[in-house]
Amino acid sequence: MRSFLQTVWASPAAVSLSQRNIGRPRRQTRRLRQRKDKQAATAQTRGMTTKRLLALLLVAVAATVTFARARRATGAEASTRTFEVVGVLTAPAAEGRVTVAHDDIPGYMPAMTMPFVLGPGVQARLAAGDRVRFTLRVAEDWSRAEDIVVIGHDAEVARMTAEAAPGALRRLKKGDVLPPFSLTTEAGRDFTQADLRGRVTAVTFIFTRCPVPEFCPLMVKRFQQLQRELERDSTLRDVRLLSVTLDPAFDTPAVLAAYAKAMGADAERWQFVTGEPAEIARLTNAFSVHAERNGAFIDHTLATAIVDADGRLLEIWRGNGWKSAEILEGLHRATE
Repeated sequence: MRSFLQTVWASPAAVSLSQRNIGRPRRQTRRLRQRKDKQAATAQTRGMTTKRLLALLLVAVAATVTFARARRATGAEASTRTFEVVGVLTAPAAEGRVTVAHDDIPGYMPAMTMPFVLGPGVQARLAAGDRVRFTLRVAEDWSRAEDIVVIGHDAEVARMTAEAAPGALRRLKKGDVLPPFSLTTEAGRDFTQADLRGRVTAVTFIFTRCPVPEFCPLMVKRFQQLQRELERDSTLRDVRLLSVTLDPAFDTPAVLAAYAKAMGADAERWQFVTGEPAEIARLTNAFSVHAERNGAFIDHTLATAIVDADGRLLEIWRGNGWKSAEILEGLHRATE
């Protein structure tokens, strides 16, 4: 029997049968494994491709954001001008500002006395009489003094500042009635204290040639915002806006009319007034607004107020730190 089996298995037919019956499953198994390996490799490749695409997408987004920020920064930098300023402080630094009697600033403004906003990180240990040199950076809606260096000291200016009597002007207090005055609107009509009665009025002081972004241009910009809010709020439809010029010699009714048009002022809601210097001074003194001619320009402080329908002072904000929302809140209280 053993020899028979040996003979059978050793025969070519048996070998062929063995190859067909045994080799075929092995080949099928091998092909199946290869197919599975290929599918696994394909799936892995797809997974790696997805991850790579996500990674590339994140890199592209980051690059786009970085480019956009850089572009904005470049644009802002391109729209900013810088000037070197030399002058003498006429008052100690206070509230983030310095007032400087400066020399001519070529390409920007002539010699005059002007308050400047201190830039971030600038030390405020500056005294009246200090002679300084600094960089003035000016953008469309802001300016600031940077890199201030004290290069000397003017003892005479320091002495005059120390001897100046503080509080020479009596400030209006809340509840006070405004003093009599006689002015002229941009339309050439008379405007007196009697015209304040019957309507709540927001008042501010400007002049059309003011070159400092944080002063008159900012006051006008905020009154533009107020005008838009008043148009939308029916409860404030009778509120009036009033801009008083500090430069009556230049800001004639015709000049104010052109300026009002350029600023988009609604003549029924927002008026600009001028008048004789003595009449302007009567109001600036009442609101304790310092205004002094310096060549073609005016050195001045800022005040914005709300006057009620009886011509009495309700609220007053000094400087430019106020926001339109504060004025709106005060106007709502005044009309309740």
